[in-house]
Amino acid sequence: MNITDFDGIIFDLDGTFIDSMDVWHEVDVEFFKRRGIPLPPDYKETIKTMHFVSAAEYTKEEFNLPDSVNSIIEEWRSLCMKQYKTTVPLKDGAGEFIKFCKENGLKTAYATASDDDLCKAVLEHNGVLHLFDSKTYVHEAGKDKTHPDVYLLAAKKIGVTPSKCLVVEDILAGLKSAKNAGFTAIAMFDESSANDWDEMRKTADKSIHSFKELL
Repeated sequence: MNITDFDGIIFDLDGTFIDSMDVWHEVDVEFFKRRGIPLPPDYKETIKTMHFVSAAEYTKEEFNLPDSVNSIIEEWRSLCMKQYKTTVPLKDGAGEFIKFCKENGLKTAYATASDDDLCKAVLEHNGVLHLFDSKTYVHEAGKDKTHPDVYLLAAKKIGVTPSKCLVVEDILAGLKSAKNAGFTAIAMFDESSANDWDEMRKTADKSIHSFKELL
């Protein structure tokens, strides 16, 4: 795969561009511990394509919590913000790779189910926020990543057609959605999706463990 044959690239963030999934596991454990509830084994899988609001709504309803949706979101944000501002790193080679993309004329974007404040914090901390031309959030698209809407909106913002755009993702649902919409998909390995790795490799046009493999 020749990256310079494309006009744009869309990155997922958590688990793909930034190495943050351990932080989110810790957040989930602490959140449920505070309420005396064991962390459900399927919780991560259930919410991983959702936006913050949808995930909070699901959590409130599924576990019959008295907390408001907004208070759940604020608790999640406060539990991980310090680490996003100070310690959460990029995935291996991510910084070098996005600089390579910019130097070779690709438009760059991120498409994420995460929170705007957290995204800005971690990208600023790692010195790469200015290297993105655009940002798109799942809530803007109105559908989670089991649908291609967030990638299509991200591509529209940077003025690139799906056929000339790459999508890098660490979840199977996102890869399938991107492929179905005509994007070229790259699967990034992350331990949080290790159980899906074989199918991710079959779905994607290329699979990697490090962005250095694309340089």
